[in-house]
Amino acid sequence: MYQSSIGAHRLAYRSHISKFVKAGLINHAIHLFDQMTQSNCRVFSVDYNRFIGVLIRHSRLHRAHHYYRHHVIPRGFSLLPFTYSRFISALCSSPNNLPVIQDLLLDLHALGFVPDIWAFNTYLSFLCRHNRLETALEIFHSVPSKGREPDVVSYTIIVDALCKAQRFDEAARVWRGLTGKGLSPDFKACVAIVVGLCGGGRVDLAYELVVDVIKGGVKVNILVYNALIDGFCRMGRVDKAMKIKAFMSRNGCVPDLVTYNILLNYCCDEGMVDDALRMVETMERSGAEPDLYSYNELLKCFCKANMVDKAYMMLVERMQTKGLCDVVSYNTLITAFCKVRRTRRGYELFEEMCGKGIRPDMVTFNILIDAFLREGSIQVVKKLLDEMTRVSILPDRIFYTAVVDHLCKTGKVDTAHSVFRDMVENGVNPDVISYNALVNGFCKASRVMEAMRLYDEMQRNGLYPDEVTFKLIVGGLINGKKLSLACRVWDQMMEKGLTLDRHLSETLVNAIQSSEGSRLRAVLQWFLATNGSSGFLNLFLEQYPSFV
Repeated sequence: MYQSSIGAHRLAYRSHISKFVKAGLINHAIHLFDQMTQSNCRVFSVDYNRFIGVLIRHSRLHRAHHYYRHHVIPRGFSLLPFTYSRFISALCSSPNNLPVIQDLLLDLHALGFVPDIWAFNTYLSFLCRHNRLETALEIFHSVPSKGREPDVVSYTIIVDALCKAQRFDEAARVWRGLTGKGLSPDFKACVAIVVGLCGGGRVDLAYELVVDVIKGGVKVNILVYNALIDGFCRMGRVDKAMKIKAFMSRNGCVPDLVTYNILLNYCCDEGMVDDALRMVETMERSGAEPDLYSYNELLKCFCKANMVDKAYMMLVERMQTKGLCDVVSYNTLITAFCKVRRTRRGYELFEEMCGKGIRPDMVTFNILIDAFLREGSIQVVKKLLDEMTRVSILPDRIFYTAVVDHLCKTGKVDTAHSVFRDMVENGVNPDVISYNALVNGFCKASRVMEAMRLYDEMQRNGLYPDEVTFKLIVGGLINGKKLSLACRVWDQMMEKGLTLDRHLSETLVNAIQSSEGSRLRAVLQWFLATNGSSGFLNLFLEQYPSFV
């Protein structure tokens, strides 16, 4: 009678827990299961297996592991092999679970079992994704001795991982092991080996490995053929690529838009204008209608052949009528017109694209600003910089510095200074290289005191002058006959462990020596009065001991 009441009690717990689970009230189910384990009714292995399975299904993995480690194992129970497999598979969701997975695998092995093949493959994939390829290979090669033969999915995972690690010869050996065991690769396996090897430049090996299985009757999809065609085109072997295209057609795989775009890209890169045009015509006849990428490639081809007007006519007559025109299209044309020194025409295209609602990008502005800087059209450059700000395309520090440097080198120092201040006002902080560009401009323009103000400003802003800064400043001060100031800057330079090159240091010392005696003494007296470091003074006295 007592045993019967406990059994009924257990059945009641099971029934209520089941209802909570079906209603999605997992926390209520956990609470009730805890009550059951603490009651006087006996909890069997089957109860733990079922409830741990529920927790796994609802991603309560930490709780599942708690019951396993603190209830199942201490009671001498074990999980069913299927539950172990589910548990291992679920734990592969996070790399932090690896120690728990390894413990479960040891327990499963101690029971004389191995994970189900789907769980085994999930674990293999988990190891490969988290840079544990060596462990994956060890398990892959050892599992047959434990009674589990890898399947096609297992081989695919390993082949893919080896290719990503650029271990192509090993990947080929694993592939040959797959076919040698009589397994028939599916299209995913073929994609893994072909895409992996072609991506690493081993196109001939990819072709060799996959052509045998294709001839053996394995159907591969368009990805495999496209990868091979792309690989041979990149190697410059377009004849081989065309043969594969013909082969795929005979095997019932129709070339798609990607296939044609790969071949078109080759023609355009090689400047084969007529071939590219014929390829587009073939695409149109075959039903693979050229897309935006196709036409942009053709634009690039025309421009590369200096056929810029023809390129523009294609944009107007074919691309715009089909609604296939974007910022890349205009950037290609603007670049081409600027390259042949038709910068005004390039600017007109810029205005045209803006009028059509195509927003220029950083590349557009880079092309035009560089072209107008070379032409010396500073007002247009300023206008373009203002337009960039207006459309919320903020130049970065490298961009601003390049503009400042170019303006300074072409003698447009005031404009360079204006651009420099725009950079600061727009929240882009100049670095030492930015300051050096403008310092160089002021020094070359014989405006060394303005360069000195920049020298002081950069230090107030927490930037430390580098060797280039000091050499520019000292050189500018020498040319400006500011010898006392040059000595002070040189002294600061030596305090930072930097030195002038021999030519500049000799120029400074010779300039001091050639000065009037009173000026020379004034320089050295200033050093003594201001407690200047002994670096410059010692160097000077070493070279001119008769002065003392």
